[in-house]
Amino acid sequence: MYSELYTYLIKNNKLTLPGVGTFLLEKGSASVNFPNRKAEAAAWSVSLVQEMNVPGDFYGWLGAVSGITAREAVVRFNDFVFDLKKRINEGTVVNWSGIGSISKGLAGEMKFVAESTPLFREQPVIAEKVIRDKAEHMVRVGEMERTSDEMTEMLNQPEKAKSLWWVWAAVLALLSVLFIGWYFSENGVGVSSAGNGGKLSPGETPVSTYHKLP
Repeated sequence: MYSELYTYLIKNNKLTLPGVGTFLLEKGSASVNFPNRKAEAAAWSVSLVQEMNVPGDFYGWLGAVSGITAREAVVRFNDFVFDLKKRINEGTVVNWSGIGSISKGLAGEMKFVAESTPLFREQPVIAEKVIRDKAEHMVRVGEMERTSDEMTEMLNQPEKAKSLWWVWAAVLALLSVLFIGWYFSENGVGVSSAGNGGKLSPGETPVSTYHKLP
């Protein structure tokens, strides 16, 4: 019956043997082999945990694969488990091919040691680092999200020439203020200083020379 129970464990990932415990089929973690550029697939192993209930459809399945009725499967399965527990309690180490060994622990508990070789392992796959030039991805800018292409385009835009008209206007205004300040410092701030500084004098009446006609 070992072969039938092995098949059930592989198909359902668990198998309960009353009085012994429940065998669980567990998948380990995958690993990466960098020197060989391979991704090692996860390996499957078996562990023994506290006993669970036998599923109701188990006996129907066992009878079908064994070519017997479900009632006969119940009797046959119970006889198998009874004999297994008896051998273990007597100190026999039961080796289940492909699964591991079952023995009696110091405290009377069922001790299980899984085989060192994984139950089975999936095929490894080639793992090479793929570098994608200009691969587009999302970039968060403040409260907004933009693509990497949009950000590259924004950052690489040529800087626009800045208009300098206001600089010339400021220079002219400064020169005007300096000129006005210089002018008033030289001529004073009176009203007369804004006019012509020269003095006016009345013109002399030209002397008329004439001869009295005879």
